[in-house]
Order: sequence, then structure tokens, then C-alpha cells
Amino acid sequence: MKAILSERNIAVALFVMVFITFSLAQEDSKKMERIQNGKTTTTASTDKTGSLQTPVKAVLPATPKQ
Repeated sequence: MKAILSERNIAVALFVMVFITFSLAQEDSKKMERIQNGKTTTTASTDKTGSLQTPVKAVLPATPKQ
């Protein structure tokens, strides 16, 4: 009769568990990277837009309302 918990079966089970754990960790790290890149892009575009609004208004001549 074979032993269910032989060294080989335990090693295979541990390998599968480690493989699943690393796969899930990789997916989470990709999500975090996308979140960080999204926030960085939004912040950079907001900074550029905010800094450009004041000079453009100052350069354009005021038009009288009719």
C-alpha cells in the first residue's frame, strides 16, 4: 500500500502552492504598477495644465463684452 504523504507528494504539493503564490503576487504587483503609473500621469498632467493656465490668461488681451 502506498503512503499518501510520501516525500515526493509533499514536495509536489509545496511546489504547486509556491507556484500559485508567486502567480498571485505577480498579478498584484502588476496592478500596483498600473495604479502608480496612473496616479503619476494624472498628477503630471494636472501640474502642467495648472501651471499653463495663468500665463495664457495673462498673455491674451481682454476682449470687451458687447
